[in-house]
This record gives sequence, C-alpha cells and structure tokens, in this order.
Amino acid sequence: MPTSRDYDEQTGLSAPLELALERNVQAPAIARAAISGLCQDLRLGGSLRQTLVLLISEVVSNAVLHSSGPDDAPITVTAMVTPDVFHVSVSDAGDGFTPAQRDPARVEGGYGLFLVAKAASRWGVDASSPTTVWFELPLTA
Repeated sequence: MPTSRDYDEQTGLSAPLELALERNVQAPAIARAAISGLCQDLRLGGSLRQTLVLLISEVVSNAVLHSSGPDDAPITVTAMVTPDVFHVSVSDAGDGFTPAQRDPARVEGGYGLFLVAKAASRWGVDASSPTTVWFELPLTA
C-alpha cells in the first residue's frame, strides 16, 4: 500500500491535494507537476502515474482554453486517494456545459474529454456553475 507523510494507513486515505491556479498557459504544467509529485509521495508509478498526468493536463488545458468564467478567476484542482481510487476534480468559474460527442471528422482538437472517457474508470461533468470536471482511476489494475 502507498505510504506518504499525508497518508493514513488505517483509513487508506491521503490528505487531499488542493491547488488554485491562475488561468494561463502555465496552469497545465503546474497541475502535472503537482499530480506527479503526489504520485511520487504515494509511490504510485507506471501507467497509473502516466495516465493521471495526461488526464490532468487535458482537463486543466480545457479549463484554460474554454472556461466562460472571468479571465482572472482561478482554476481549482483537487486530488484525493482512497483505498481504491485516485479521484481528481478540476473546477473553473464557467457556467457549466454538457459534454458533446467527439466529431470524428475534426482533425485538430477535441481529444481532451475523449481521452478522459477512454482512460478513466469513472468521470463526469457537473453542468452547473462553477464548472467541475472530475475523473477517477483505480489504484489496482
């Protein structure tokens, strides 16, 4: 089982990671580094770590590019590990949205939520304000 200074072996829960990011081009890189650091602290590696880093990058990038909220409103990232799953949520000040199917004729863009849907064990969008996209990955294969 993972260990960390913020990991409780009795409950199997980690202290949540919480970030408030400026809505700019640096936000995805900061989120990737934070998730990667949490994975390192919890001794999670391999494909789980790579998938988490990919998905957080996609979801934070979507918030930077597509949020209908004010430009100066932060993007909030929360990550928590339970005994079974790694749960991540990304919120922005947007008005919410309903995910659309990916247009297969579109060559550029439109892959972010498609990748989340393919890689996550569970995911969703809270379609109210603030907009929150969340996903989960199992800790065991």
